[in-house]
Amino acid sequence: MKYSYIATRGEYAAYLRTFEDKKYSVIALDLEAEMNRHAYGETLCLLQVFDGENAVVIDPFRIAAGRLKDLLENRDVLKVMYDASSDLFLLKNTYHIDIKTILDLRPAVELLDYEKKDLHSVISAELGIALGEKEKFQTQNWTRRPIAPLALDYAVNDVVHLLRLKDAIFKKLYERGLLDRFFLHNLQIQGKDYTRNPQDRYGKIKGFHHLAEGQKTLFRRIYDIRDKHARRLNMPPNNVVSNVNLVALARGEKAPGELKFPRRLAPHLVQAILGELRDALSKAG
Repeated sequence: MKYSYIATRGEYAAYLRTFEDKKYSVIALDLEAEMNRHAYGETLCLLQVFDGENAVVIDPFRIAAGRLKDLLENRDVLKVMYDASSDLFLLKNTYHIDIKTILDLRPAVELLDYEKKDLHSVISAELGIALGEKEKFQTQNWTRRPIAPLALDYAVNDVVHLLRLKDAIFKKLYERGLLDRFFLHNLQIQGKDYTRNPQDRYGKIKGFHHLAEGQKTLFRRIYDIRDKHARRLNMPPNNVVSNVNLVALARGEKAPGELKFPRRLAPHLVQAILGELRDALSKAG
């Protein structure tokens, strides 16, 4: 499907004017993000919008977050999304954006108990459309510009079928008497507080909850050391020192000198990281 690529403030402002003139009340919405895979941190990289007639890809790198709010926090526009939770966490905690009036189709898919619940499989099952090449773009670095046309096609495909999918799924929900349960689940998604507790970042690491209390305190210290250097280097933290190795250090199962670092790190940077880790471990001992 054809789409427009919006990459400047002027283009975005023109799009919003057109949007308001046509008084769209329902859109399909998706986004692509960098989530500590190729670089440090979480970054909104693309917004894909389909209004039932036209598809647009919005490049947010040159558009202020405040301007994105004009669309995303507009209560007069229903945003049809799929499995929106991670997107809501990203926008809330990184850009202070609260998307309003959402219709998330993922709870409906759970209620209808599809065999495969990823978006492409559900589109294939309901609409008979095989999108394909999903795996090819799961590791796409969306921060890089320009973005390859095939990657943009993939991104757009995640929204252009959502409105038809909504109609097909709602028909099944109605036939099976599940509409009320779906609306409840959807309201729970919107009512959730997506503000992250800074302590949550430690608890998400596999093995953290099995550490003793003193080991947890040490883990937090060495985690923060790793995070500080990853931020400075603009590298995914797990690429600087893996989470597995952090847990092993906290347990005393591994010494800093046993760690292996990426070749791209200069020797003086490696020594700086090792020095701080050794210092934290010695103080804990």
